[in-house]
Amino acid sequence: MSNFVRKGLEVDSFSKLISSISGLAWPLIIAVLVYKLYEPIKGLIDSAQGRKFTIKVGGNELTMEEASEQQRVIIADLAKKIAVLEKKISQSDASIMDDLGVNTKKGKKRILWVDDIPRNNSTLMENLKDQVKSVDVAISTDQGIKLFLENKYDLIISDMGRPEGDHAGIDLTKRVRELNSEIPIFIYCGSWAARNLREESLNAGVNEITASGSTLVGLVSSL
Repeated sequence: MSNFVRKGLEVDSFSKLISSISGLAWPLIIAVLVYKLYEPIKGLIDSAQGRKFTIKVGGNELTMEEASEQQRVIIADLAKKIAVLEKKISQSDASIMDDLGVNTKKGKKRILWVDDIPRNNSTLMENLKDQVKSVDVAISTDQGIKLFLENKYDLIISDMGRPEGDHAGIDLTKRVRELNSEIPIFIYCGSWAARNLREESLNAGVNEITASGSTLVGLVSSL
């Protein structure tokens, strides 16, 4: 083989090598960039995932997850109520208006709401805002009694269990009844307490105990 042909082949092989390297250049550059930027990008993603966006509902700051969960519970409860009402409508039940909690009376109410975690009631407070003049919140029985003695309220809403005791709502009711036998008292609590502590609550002077948010709204609307 002549030197001329051999040199031609070498040049051709070198050209192919350069072409192959060029073909690998961009993937290699991208791989290097991804490697260099991995930690900053990962940190940004982790930050976005951990960031808690909040909205204001019923005077309280809630995360999107908390607001969504409260809405889910209320919507599920309303769905059950609608199913019951549809059944009653089909039977021409005359008590439909009572179950709907239609407010036939005027005048906004002043409420004392006793709950150690008031943010859990944010969505209900928002739903009641058209019927309520004001809501004073207490996080303990002692604080609730103090506010009750200092102000005039149209009704009291309480949860059942608080750090001070599992029957704190009943204890609050007993103390209020020593001062006032007329003011409506509603306990809004979990389903277990609503079932198992109902008789004890009513005997203590509670007007109604419920685990249903829509029932509570109906009770307030009926006053």
